[in-house]
Amino acid sequence: MTKGYNAVARRILTALLTVLLGLTMAVPANAGDDQGAPEYYDSGLAPTPYMGWNTYFAIGAPTEASIKSIAEHIIASGLRDAGYKYIWIDGGWNAPNPRDAQGNLVADPVKFPSGLSSLVGWLHERGLRAGIYTDAGPSDGKNCAAGSGGGYYEKDAKQFARWKFDAIKIDFLCGIAANLKPAQAFAEFSKAVRKAGRPMLLNLCNPVTDVWGVPHGPDQVAGIAYTYGPTNADSWRTDTDVAFGTPYEGIWRDMLRNMDDNAAHPEANGPGHYNDPDYLIPMRKTEKGTYELNEEESTTQFVMWSEMASPLILGSDPRTLPASMIDTLKNPEILAVNQDPLAIQGVRVADGVYSKVLSGKGKRAVVLLNRGEAPASMTVNFADAGLTGQVAVRDLRARADRGVTTGSYTATVPAHGTAFVQLKGTDLVPGNDLGGTASASPAIARVDDTHAVAFVRDQHGELQQQVLNGTTWSGKWTPVGGKILGQPAVFASGDRVDVFVRGTDNAAYQRTSWRGTWGPWVNLGGRLTDSPSVDFTSPNSWTLVARGSDGKVWKRTAQSGWSSIGAPKDQPVYGRPSAAGGQVAVRAADDSVWTYSNGAWATLGGVVSGSPTLLATEGRVYLFARASDYTLWQINRTGGAWGTWFKRTEFASNSLVGAVGATAGANGSAWVVVRGPDDRVHQAKL
Repeated sequence: MTKGYNAVARRILTALLTVLLGLTMAVPANAGDDQGAPEYYDSGLAPTPYMGWNTYFAIGAPTEASIKSIAEHIIASGLRDAGYKYIWIDGGWNAPNPRDAQGNLVADPVKFPSGLSSLVGWLHERGLRAGIYTDAGPSDGKNCAAGSGGGYYEKDAKQFARWKFDAIKIDFLCGIAANLKPAQAFAEFSKAVRKAGRPMLLNLCNPVTDVWGVPHGPDQVAGIAYTYGPTNADSWRTDTDVAFGTPYEGIWRDMLRNMDDNAAHPEANGPGHYNDPDYLIPMRKTEKGTYELNEEESTTQFVMWSEMASPLILGSDPRTLPASMIDTLKNPEILAVNQDPLAIQGVRVADGVYSKVLSGKGKRAVVLLNRGEAPASMTVNFADAGLTGQVAVRDLRARADRGVTTGSYTATVPAHGTAFVQLKGTDLVPGNDLGGTASASPAIARVDDTHAVAFVRDQHGELQQQVLNGTTWSGKWTPVGGKILGQPAVFASGDRVDVFVRGTDNAAYQRTSWRGTWGPWVNLGGRLTDSPSVDFTSPNSWTLVARGSDGKVWKRTAQSGWSSIGAPKDQPVYGRPSAAGGQVAVRAADDSVWTYSNGAWATLGGVVSGSPTLLATEGRVYLFARASDYTLWQINRTGGAWGTWFKRTEFASNSLVGAVGATAGANGSAWVVVRGPDDRVHQAKL
């Protein structure tokens, strides 16, 4: 590039340090948290995974007397004070004729002589919460003990509210018998619960899988619950039942099955919305007198459910458990991992190694899981967990420090057992650390290898920027005055810089710097529900894309107004669409990536946990996206065709949050900026 061009670029970047933006409207709560996620359901009752006990595996058909007996033991044993507060009445509570002449649900007067309202009051008086059971299908006297189908959703939800229940489990046994579609049925029941007049935690329980043994279609299985669960409930089952009512040997295999299936979509998990792999079933005795899961195996299930930020609902009868098992279930350091407010689901980062990001900088919970039949020496490499430097190790099961070390940690793990440690070191994110307090994903524009500018929304919702002028970044974030929502979009072309943002009124705005002087903010209209992205060819030739109020993708150009280009399968998309090189990319409801060009949508597959980012350079188009295991993946379009996904090994699991910001570098390279787990901005060259 010419000397004059660089001089202009420097003037532009200098001007960026001092300009004040004009968007100053108040910022709504959580306005910066638009990182390619749906609008989650939130009852307000489970900001961390809920805990308690359920009647189904423990006692079968529930009775008032048995529930009170177990509730008293939960209190006396200290389980309630450890957090196990939900006492959940499963199927079998209703009368032989489940409804009265007015269509109201009726409890069995023999099993519940005092009535459910009285029992709920008794539980509340003792600092416990009460859960109840129904089914999405109509009661048929065969497949489910109670059913709200057949037009009773609103009536039953209001009945549960009048009885003052705190939680509802809605099953799908009569639902599948009636050939209902779980996504539709559960969404309708969710609406009914929200209109019931009382906040109630909602658990969706579709246990249908290929092992269930009933006719079903691909849109009726548990494995797709992650596509609708987060927007309709506090939790949703991800697999079939972990066990049967009668304990049997060999459950270790089935427990691992549920764990592995629950691990398929960790991106769906978060505060107030949880993947549910089914209940904890510690140390139930079989008819032979042996344990279904021995104490080490039972501890493994507890540890893995905690690592996955899953609900902790006991399915065993706690009155039968030895004191050592009760003590394990109360271990405050293990429970602190499960109850961490980030509610990030731990993911597999190496063979037998699982890592979960915890609140606080540089903290991870790591499990070494031995599936084998003999003790084994197992190692976690700290880089796999996204840590570097000196790392302090604490054994969470033993509640003991194991010293400070570098590189890795090795432990001997018993057969079918775990080592569970907390690591504290320095977050490992590649590239230059630009600092900051990001509350959304950053953006970057590069002029040349010595001149670039990065933008980010800070913790107060204000737009901040930092410049590269020479070989190093300035190291200082400078407020540019305006409050925005989400990730900005920026493009540098010659002596011009254009910034596009979502304002706090949900309209799109553009501002242009021309030879170091900023013009006014221009309102581009629209009703945005996430950040915009721009495919910029020239000042008079650009296309802005954004997610509209209908959840679909809308676009406008420099000359035209907003128009819809729809969405894959005509279903709402998640997060911020991206545009570059004539392509538009989105995260679909099933967490796959789709692209739009020449008037048609096509899938690229993948399983992502953030909005995709497109970058056009050297006649190619790159697409970056954070995968479900929180690593960074890429796929390229060359010669008019997309290739295959490949992992960017520079980024360990959980070394970035949300979406990438990208700009073209020299010789086909990409300059990227990411928000790290430390909420600082990091810039790397790929």
